Amino acid sequence: MGGTRAVMLAIGVLMMGSACGGTAAAVPAETNVVAAVETYFVDLFDRLERVAEQRPTEKNFRALMKPEVEKIGGFYGASFINSDWEIRAVYSRSHALAVGYSLTKVKPLDAFRKKMAEKPAPQLSEPSDGGLMRPSLITMRQPVMQDGKLAGMVSLIIRTEHFLRAVGLEACTAYVITCDGVDAERKGGLGEQRKCVVVPLPSTEWTIEYE
Repeated sequence: MGGTRAVMLAIGVLMMGSACGGTAAAVPAETNVVAAVETYFVDLFDRLERVAEQRPTEKNFRALMKPEVEKIGGFYGASFINSDWEIRAVYSRSHALAVGYSLTKVKPLDAFRKKMAEKPAPQLSEPSDGGLMRPSLITMRQPVMQDGKLAGMVSLIIRTEHFLRAVGLEACTAYVITCDGVDAERKGGLGEQRKCVVVPLPSTEWTIEYE
């Protein structure tokens, strides 16, 4: 694995009997969920890292991304973003209208922009709200560095439903994913037998409660 693994080695598990309350139930074990989440995102960030290391440009971004995203389950899209947080190229031609859009207009990214400016590092955004026109999505960003400075970012977008299925949460009767204290994704209502894991991830921390 690439350098991204070092970012994710500090995975911690909090049993429901301590930090989150409740008792164990016949659902995936906490360690299994943590391992599944770690494996899922390490693979995707390693793919982004390989692209970023080649210092992509607007012209060759799609060609460099192609071998990394061709077989990704749940793939929704990818983009090349300049250091001013403006989308300069997209992988999917159906997303062409996004080129030229400034992500500085997206308020939920304010904290991520500040972090990237202060210390460029991989970033994982919380699951976005889905709707009639677009499904819930999870976005990853990897900095592109040149001469020690941020030259841009490569971004990968995955369908949240695929992530939930891949890590075993989709089969649970209820779950809540909280990202840096913000309720980002939920299903059903949790009871006393819920389990809880706290997963430090690139530039964020997810608390996942489920049963």
